[in-house]
Amino acid sequence: MNLFLPTIAFLAAGSIGGLLLGLVGVGTALVAVPLLIMFLPAFSVDMAAAPLVALATSMAIVSVGSVSSVLSHHRPGNIDWATVRVIVPFSVVGVICGGLVAGRLSGDTLKWVFCSFLAFIALHMLWPGKPTTSHRSTSRPQFRTVGFLVGLAGSMIGAGGGVFMVPFLNHRGFQMKRAVATSTMIGLPVTVVGALFYSVQSAPHGGNYMLGYIFVPAFLGISLGTVIGAPFGARLASRVPAATLKRVFGFFLVLLALKLAWNG
Repeated sequence: MNLFLPTIAFLAAGSIGGLLLGLVGVGTALVAVPLLIMFLPAFSVDMAAAPLVALATSMAIVSVGSVSSVLSHHRPGNIDWATVRVIVPFSVVGVICGGLVAGRLSGDTLKWVFCSFLAFIALHMLWPGKPTTSHRSTSRPQFRTVGFLVGLAGSMIGAGGGVFMVPFLNHRGFQMKRAVATSTMIGLPVTVVGALFYSVQSAPHGGNYMLGYIFVPAFLGISLGTVIGAPFGARLASRVPAATLKRVFGFFLVLLALKLAWNG
């Protein structure tokens, strides 16, 4: 099969996802997973295996994009490293546990889990709660518990869990840009471990260009686009109103969820 046009499409999708990742701390997985679920069967990937392949490939993609985004956020000193050190070990354990669970679920179940996730995030973006301006005390056990749950959820949606970590940190009194930066750093080891976990699994029947459950052409194309887009998103994060970003992103996710559900 000629991979030129699909690779260009993957590159464009990665650029959009990277831009969103830099802007609001989420985005790549929300673009990559639905795209892959819909189009992987055209690459001889069994339809039942496509959702898990999409999640696995997304984890690998997000890990690459996170490196670029972390570097962009680290330079101005936006990452809270003390919080990162507390949360990361438990998030890594969570993503491994989640990977074991995801491998035992049917493709349809994973697809509907992701559709529900898109709808939930869209509603949160369109009707956000009141912003928090004061710092709320959070104990280490609370941070660790949330870290584990975010890692667990991340493995089920093919991401580092930023969609959950960013609002959690924001509600604990972190400024939005600091919450995004810290969440991105937490998500980096989560996605790296998740990608490695999926890459050593036996490839699904009928899949070409596979590394375990990772679809290599999509990984390369979307990863490159993400690296290009993430720094621009990080620079725009302090210039574009957060409320505007959330509403536009929310409408986009509604359309994406409807499209994915319709295709099912």
